[in-house]
Amino acid sequence: MANAKVLAGATRLKQTIRILNDHWLVTEATWSDVVRRRFEERHLEPLSPAVDAAVVGLQKLAEVLDKVRRDCSDRSELS
Repeated sequence: MANAKVLAGATRLKQTIRILNDHWLVTEATWSDVVRRRFEERHLEPLSPAVDAAVVGLQKLAEVLDKVRRDCSDRSELS
């Protein structure tokens, strides 16, 4: 169950960054100056690769949790 929550968190993170990007695109119609571009470069552009890396990490964590759960249940069956 814990790994399902981890994967749900990863999915939510991906959805949230997509929503942020969609909202950001809407601002372009009314805000298109140097300040906007600088904000985008400094704050928004680094987010996508960071989120991608976090999602990969969360997926690996879910796999490890799943393995731990299997290993622990295998050991309890031996007792």
